[in-house]
Amino acid sequence: MRVVVHSVRFPDLELDPPGDPADTAQLVEIYAGPSYGPGEERFQATVCTLAALSRMLADQEVIVGRHWLFVDHFEAGRVERFLRKLIQNIEGANWGEVAAKVGRLAQHEFEDDTN
Repeated sequence: MRVVVHSVRFPDLELDPPGDPADTAQLVEIYAGPSYGPGEERFQATVCTLAALSRMLADQEVIVGRHWLFVDHFEAGRVERFLRKLIQNIEGANWGEVAAKVGRLAQHEFEDDTN
């Protein structure tokens, strides 16, 4: 089974574009589902430039990098193309396995769901 990316959104850009694309951190939401039919689930990550990371490290001693993507400058189209290309090649025996693999890149909406 494969995964299909239905859409990629940058919700913060809809409200306020970054002043400096070389110094920003942006939330990205990936809506993806199984290739065999309808349905999608949300995966989230933070796209962060090196300048923004450096600025954050000035205020924090340690930053955990899980579900973060690092770029030299932020360009939504470039990030979307990268994500679509990477995710479309993910395969697994079932949707749970595929979602877990995508979840290594971006946090799955049901990652910490204990039900």
